[in-house]
Amino acid sequence: MEYLCGGWLLHKATGGSGRRKLTVIPPETEGYSVKTLKAVSGGGKSTFYIVPPQETLDTSPLPPDSQHFSKMPKKICYQCNEVMPLQMLAGHINMCKGKFSPDETDDEVICPICTKDFPEDEITVHASLYVNHVEDVLRCLEQQVDTTTEFKLCVDREDLPDRGILQWQRKKAASPTSVLRVAFIGKAGVDTGALRKEFLSDMISGIESRFFEGLENKGKNPKYSLTDLDNENFRLVTYELFSLAQGGPSPAFFKEWCYNFLCSGEVDFSCLSKEDSLMMWADEIVSCGYTNQIKMDSKESMIRAIVLHSTTRLIPMLQQLRKGMELYGLVNLMAVNPEACHSLFVPGKILKVSINIIAFYLEKTSETFSNITDGNTGGAGGEKSESLAVHHVLQWMTGQSHVPILPDEKRHFKITCKFDHECKEQLGDHSICYPVVSACTCTVTFPVQHLDTYTVFKTIMSAAVKYGGGFHRV
Repeated sequence: MEYLCGGWLLHKATGGSGRRKLTVIPPETEGYSVKTLKAVSGGGKSTFYIVPPQETLDTSPLPPDSQHFSKMPKKICYQCNEVMPLQMLAGHINMCKGKFSPDETDDEVICPICTKDFPEDEITVHASLYVNHVEDVLRCLEQQVDTTTEFKLCVDREDLPDRGILQWQRKKAASPTSVLRVAFIGKAGVDTGALRKEFLSDMISGIESRFFEGLENKGKNPKYSLTDLDNENFRLVTYELFSLAQGGPSPAFFKEWCYNFLCSGEVDFSCLSKEDSLMMWADEIVSCGYTNQIKMDSKESMIRAIVLHSTTRLIPMLQQLRKGMELYGLVNLMAVNPEACHSLFVPGKILKVSINIIAFYLEKTSETFSNITDGNTGGAGGEKSESLAVHHVLQWMTGQSHVPILPDEKRHFKITCKFDHECKEQLGDHSICYPVVSACTCTVTFPVQHLDTYTVFKTIMSAAVKYGGGFHRV
């Protein structure tokens, strides 16, 4: 219960013996008081139950090596040689089947793509026959999500990604493979998909700037940070990087050599380029292990020393990232067919958001959005405006700032455009109205009576996108 959030209420069992229903004890204006609880419990004779309204308590048994059993006397089970508290030993003996010999173990695993059983030593070859396209990889990742359980996070919109990673780290009972449900502190929105995508979009963007460094659209290296390494932040970052299994954006910002390491677990030094590290470490030649005389004739040797030093020192960070990737089984998929996963991690092939992309997904007229951003955006290019970027508009309407990646989502994704011609009749005399968005259903309603000129339209839209991220109509 240490990590529960979202409030809790006291319940009381009513009725006779056997299975009884729990009824909630309503709190007073300022919460529960001693006087109220004493009266409800009959002078302290009843048992109260603490029930969180937004979370599920973990009722699974504690493992024998839990710290809660540290002071209990322990004995060894003769059948499985496992040390456990004496109080648990009697029940354990009745269920213990002993240690299996190598011949008795079931070494068959389920293929995540075709869901059939295959020997563990053949699953890699079998998967290589199926996974030959990025959609196969995404479909495989999507099938790893446990739709029967939920992974709930209650976070603040500010200070992402650090606060998001902290909340992620505190979730000891739930698994990141469960369906992610997000609640923003102080906001009335209920997550039916849009809040999750908004959270993942902001988290991936924050992770890229917080834990990686390099030029935009050229690929980035992990930042050298022993503090983040010791706190296992890179492993936690991996859980959210692979949020694309739940509709989040792809982490397509890795350097080529970093991606090759994630696939194979080894550094291919022949693939390293000067651009990967020269500008970043040129003033630290001596500390990079170069011991020869520093002169122009030895320029190539000095460059190689810098490149080797700056890449090998990042190997522990990449190893931690690779370890976290095992959660969704993506390490095996990348090792079997690295080409199929390449576009998800290395920049260059993921479709960027542009005005034409938004117009393509509009269920009705696309001319409405031709002037949403500044006139310098340039049609198909969709470059960013100084004040308002196209991906901000997409996130305002749908919760996500990226083009849908999952095959089923991409197939059914659409933006519904409605037009309100009667706002003055409904709301009376007023001078301004803003568009209304339902991000969960990807619907936007425009107040036509207030959009007389392009200047007015641009002003209203800019204000709506910039300040309309809350749930002000709830």
